This record gives sequence, structure tokens and C-alpha cells, in this order.
Amino acid sequence: MNRLLLTILCCSLIFSCSDNERKEITKAPTISPNETAEMVALLKQTSRGLQGRIPYFDNAARAQNKSMEAAQSQDMNNQVMSTVLGSMELIYANSNEQAITQLTKLIEVVRGRLPADNFYYLESQLALAYLRLGEQSNCIQNNNDESCLMPIQGKGIYAMKEGVRTAIQIYERLLTQKPDDKDAIWLLNFAYMTIGEYPHKVPQKYRLPASHFKSDLEIPKFKNIAGNLGLNTVALSGGVAVEDFDKDGYLDIMASSWGMNDQLQFFKNNGDATFTRKTDEAGINGITGGLNVQHADYNNDGFADVLVLRGAWLGAAGQIPNSLLKNNGDGTFSDVTKSSGVFSKYPTQTAVWADFNLDGWIDLFVGNESKKDFKSECELYINNQNGTFRNVIGESGLAGIGKMIKGCAAGDLDGDGFPELYVSVTGAANFLFKNTGAGEDGIPRFQNVTSTANVGLPIMSFPTWFWDYDNDGLLDIFCAAFGTDTQQRVSAATIAANNYSGKQVGATPKVYLNKGNLQFEEVSKKLGLEEGMLAMGSNYGDLNNDGFEDFYIGTGEPDLTAIVPNKMYLNSNGQKFLDVTTSGGFGHIQKGHAVGFGDLDNDGDQDVFCVLGGAYEGDVYGDALFLNPYGNQKNWVTLQLEGTTSNKMAIGARVKVVTQKANGQENSIYKIVSTGGSFGGNSLQLEMGLDDAKLIKSIEVVWPNKAQTKTTVENIAINKFYKLVEGSTQLEELNRSAFSLN
Repeated sequence: MNRLLLTILCCSLIFSCSDNERKEITKAPTISPNETAEMVALLKQTSRGLQGRIPYFDNAARAQNKSMEAAQSQDMNNQVMSTVLGSMELIYANSNEQAITQLTKLIEVVRGRLPADNFYYLESQLALAYLRLGEQSNCIQNNNDESCLMPIQGKGIYAMKEGVRTAIQIYERLLTQKPDDKDAIWLLNFAYMTIGEYPHKVPQKYRLPASHFKSDLEIPKFKNIAGNLGLNTVALSGGVAVEDFDKDGYLDIMASSWGMNDQLQFFKNNGDATFTRKTDEAGINGITGGLNVQHADYNNDGFADVLVLRGAWLGAAGQIPNSLLKNNGDGTFSDVTKSSGVFSKYPTQTAVWADFNLDGWIDLFVGNESKKDFKSECELYINNQNGTFRNVIGESGLAGIGKMIKGCAAGDLDGDGFPELYVSVTGAANFLFKNTGAGEDGIPRFQNVTSTANVGLPIMSFPTWFWDYDNDGLLDIFCAAFGTDTQQRVSAATIAANNYSGKQVGATPKVYLNKGNLQFEEVSKKLGLEEGMLAMGSNYGDLNNDGFEDFYIGTGEPDLTAIVPNKMYLNSNGQKFLDVTTSGGFGHIQKGHAVGFGDLDNDGDQDVFCVLGGAYEGDVYGDALFLNPYGNQKNWVTLQLEGTTSNKMAIGARVKVVTQKANGQENSIYKIVSTGGSFGGNSLQLEMGLDDAKLIKSIEVVWPNKAQTKTTVENIAINKFYKLVEGSTQLEELNRSAFSLN
């Protein structure tokens, strides 16, 4: 039988002679009604097995053990060491008053008996405990919409100042001994700020210029309204997915916290300026942990499903299964990790959904972490088109990476339709893999082109994404740093102190401008991105609806001295990025993790949700929702794409919007359907700013299928919601009402 006849016969059997309709080709798996309960039981069992093994967890219990060791030991050195370690654990557990008591007594006992550096360390820990006590009493327990926003001012200034004043005294004493201690300088300036005495009361030789807190551009203030809406879940670092999970036209929120006993939370947007916690009703009680979540529609039923990623940073102790949560379309989710074939026990926090073989079904790459004490392999799951996956990492050309992978991104960089893969690594060069296409077996093959593309930096990398920041029609690469390229450890506080002193110490993000043919130019300095930062959660969106992508960086590190502001950058016509952290009210000092942009109130501009909280047991904080104040100052369009031959949510679709101004001038804006950054989750609906356009002259969609089918729609009204189904040339206007969040 010749190949043409075989192809025709296959089409008749699989697609019923329709090239535009995608159907399942094999029987769907049987999902046990108890599979969610089985995962809940496994997570509980795993949590019990990890007790005492994880330095970030069980800090209160570990402090108690150290106290007992000190009491039982007859050796002075052992007593001192146990007391020091126990005090640190108390600070990690946010039991700062107990830590202060222990450290104060210990300092009096060992004064004059310890080497100067050791004594200096003890006093710096005492200062930190006092600083944390002030933060706990004011910023956390008496929280308001200005709390923890740097520079601290207005309602954010502490009412209870005693603890902070003691911290100031200690830091000033320490700086007489080590005047170049950047951590102490930064924390001293911050401490004065919290009590309303910065900059005038800060000793001049340690004073950081107030001018460095000034934004490059004044923009309207984004108010944190999470507390008003019940969205400020107090927890540790975690992930977020902003998406319309129930398809009612309003974006909901799912957020995780990485503690093994921390509940995954689901909030339904009611469309009336309220959100309701629906965790219990969603059937996910007991689904805990997860430093990151990534969402997509893996089974093409039109409802977004969620992958929860676990075990990051924990090495051998991080052998914790991920969870694939199937959206049942009725407000509930089922854990289908085992029945879908994606069950594994490798430490990870990063994954990306993409149709790597362009068969109309979303595939999954999971970037796992390898450390000296534990080696793991990445996973590439190809969709079997029946609710299951098969891992083809060995056949794909992606095997053997074996690094500390902290981020990944997928998208068509060279215009052939097949998504490339970028892998961000901490402690080694990053990888760019060209997708050379899929064979008859459906397995995509990848070729490492990192060296020729010259996109391997930063050496200490973390979040990454693909975007078209300059609107030239080519996807560019962003990769943020989590350290310096020398791999010499520099704390977040030291980096901040140097930034605000006008000095550079590295740890800057890299932006790779796509020049075509998988050739890139690193342009971060040209774009004004010269500040160092330890980036964690992050994402991009269009704050002011000018058609250019802006970005938000959640900063910090596990260390409790990392009291540094998260950062927002506004894109100036693809030529520069302007720091608008202070003027926009984004400079939250709590550790920033997953970020999601989305129009939560259907008013045409994007709001920003950020998961806040650290790694240690007591380093908790409430999440933030920054309400966009721009409203309809600029025009916009929201486009929901639905694939037929392509995957249902059209992930990977490339969209070009040509607008026309009142004077007849035309402008082109390019977007890709994606959840955005590797540590965050934007909505998959396209929320596009149109600047001052009066008309959309055309919308062109290149669908993510092998033929790269194009759909063009012309003469479209602005400031509306539309749906476009693959194969149709008619936009469906969606009736969505705006409402006021406050």
C-alpha cells in the first residue's frame, strides 16, 4: 500500500475525513475514584518521613532539640554551639522573643571569650531577631495596604518601634567594627525607614541615597487589595495559576505553598468584586506542598488542568511526587498523576507545557534537579491523546542534562512551527535546544544549539521566559539571575546595598534579542537592566496597555537578611526598561515568588497577583494582589483562542494585531499564547494593550499545528472580549461585564 493511500485511510479512520477536527484515537485511562485520596495519603506519609530532614521545615522542633542538647551537655563549647544553632532555629520559626532571650544571655556569657568574628556573628543574629520582631509586630500582625512596601512610608511606618530601635543600636555598633559590612548597612537603613527616620537620622557614612528609591518614571499607584478580598493567604513560598477554571468569564486563582503540610488553595472569582475560597468544594483537600504550579488543558476538554511541582532545593530528600490535577469541569479537580503516567519522584519546581510534536495535544517537559547527593533525569512526556503520557526523554535528545534546573521555557524561536526549549540552570550554563521536528513515532527531536546561539548565561540562573519585548515578530529570551556568574555567594542584602550605592556586583538578568535563524544578541545593558538582583518568582504583562510587555521580579533568597524590594520594570517602546517599583507601589520586601498577570475585574487592564513568603517555617506572609489603576486610559482587546486541529487552548499560537490610530498611523503588536514566566502563571486568554488605537485593522493568528495555519480577521472594534475558533474567520463577541475591585 503506498504512503498516500495509507494516509488517506488513516484520515478516514481517525478524523472521519475532517482535517479540522481532532478526536481521541485510543481509549481513555480508567481513573480510580480513590486516586486523589491515594495521593493525599502518599503526601502525608512523605511528610512524616521528612520530619527533621529538611533544614527549612520543623524549625521550632529543631530549636527545642538544640535547647535540650545545650542543657544536657557538660562541655562549654557544645553548650555554646547548641545555643547558637537553637537561637537561629527560633528566628527561622519566627519565635523572635525566645531567640532574643537566648542570644542575650549567651552574649553575656561568652563576651571576651570568643574570637571577634564569632562574637560579631552572634550580635548580628541578635540584631536580626530584633528586626524580625518589629516586622512581626507591625508588618504582619497589623497589616494594611501599605505594609512592607519599600520605601516604608505612610501607614507602613511601624507603630511599635522598640524592637527596631534596639536593632539599630546593634547594627551601628557592628558597623564601627566592620564599616564595609553591606548586609549591616542595608539593614540599618531599612530599620531607620521602618520608624520614619530615614534618611535624616541614618549616620551619613552609612546612609544610602534616598534618590535611588526614586522611580525612573512616575506611574499611578497599584494598591494591594488582597486583604480586602480574602486572597492574602498567609503561607510560605509557592506557585500561582491565574485562569478561568470554571469558564464563567472571570479569572480565578489557584495558589500553593511549599511546606509539605501547606494546603493548595483555590479561589473562585464571583464576578461581583468578591472571591470565595472553594478549596473544600474543589476536592483538593490534602493536596499539599508545591513550590510552583503550571496550568494547561492536557486532555482538550476546554478546562484548564494544573500541575503541582514538588521537591525543589531538597536534593535526595526531594523525592516527592508531583500532582497532575484534572479539571472535571464541574468546579472539582481529581489527582490523576498515576493514571496519566506522569508519576515520578524527582525534585523539581519547573515544567513547561507545549505541543512539541504539533499533533494537537499538549506535551510536558519537567526540568528536574540534580545535586551532588542526588542525580535525576529530566522528563519529556508526549501526550498519548487519551489522557495519558509517555516519557520519551531518552529518544528526544534531551537526556543527560543532569543539572540543577530551575526554569524552562518553550516557544517557536525560528518560525518553523515547532517549539524550541530553553532550560535555565543554577550553577552551570543554560541550554537552548532546537526542535527539529517529530518523526512517525511522534517523538520530537532536539539539538543543542546553545553555543552557536550564545545564550548560556547567567551561570547562576532561575526564572526564564520567551516573549517579543520589542514587537518585531520574533520571540526573545529573558533569563534572570540567582547569583553572580563567578558563583561566589553574594547575599540579596549586599546586592541591594550596592545597587542603592550605585555599584554593580553582577547578578543581572539577561535579555537575548532574537536576530533570526536562532542567532541572538545579549542586550540587557542596552535596555537599562544593570541592577543586580536575586530573582525568584516573576512574570510579564502589559501594565499600561501600550502594547509592550513589562515585567515583575519577585526577589530574595531563604536567608532572613533578604529584606529587599521586589521590582517592577516598564517597557519603553522596546528600547528601555524603566524601574517603576516605587511609584507603582510594587516594592514589597517580603520574598517574592510566583507572579500571575490577569484582568481579574474585566476592566481591560491587567492586575498582578504575587505569592509572598519565604522558605523557613516562620517566614510566612500574606499574598498580594496589586489592582491596576489605569482602567481605560489606553485601549485594549481580550482574545480567547480555541484550537480544533491545534491544542484546545491554542498554547503556542502566535498573534499579530495591526492597529490604526486616529491619524491613520498603523502599529503592529505581537503576542504568544502562554502562561508566561517559568515561576508564575498568567491567564491563557490574550489580554492585549492597544495604546491609543481607534481601530483594530486586522488580527492574524498563526495556529500551533504542523501546517502553521493562518487566520486573519479584519476591522475589529476595540475594548471588547472576543473568541476565535480555529477554522473560523468570524470573531464571537463575549458578553463580559466589568466590575470594581477595591
